[in-house]
Amino acid sequence: MENCNGQPMTRLADKTTHDGTVIEAAPDLMHMGVPVALDGHGVQCPRCGGVYPIIATGQRTHRGKRVSYAGDRTGCGAILIAS
Repeated sequence: MENCNGQPMTRLADKTTHDGTVIEAAPDLMHMGVPVALDGHGVQCPRCGGVYPIIATGQRTHRGKRVSYAGDRTGCGAILIAS
């Protein structure tokens, strides 16, 4: 599913521009059988050496949290890449 700009949702195991990986997602929100990542969910970043939250900017929400899309950033500045 895409936002109004054509950006796809990010999901569990998607990558970042820092070679990181989305390691947390909503178990009750799926897209094509894979859990969708939300604002605040964790991303493992090997470049920065830790787990950082997703900073979602989309308008769509799930249980009060914004859904993350390709192009959103993480707390360390990495950009999410949807697969």
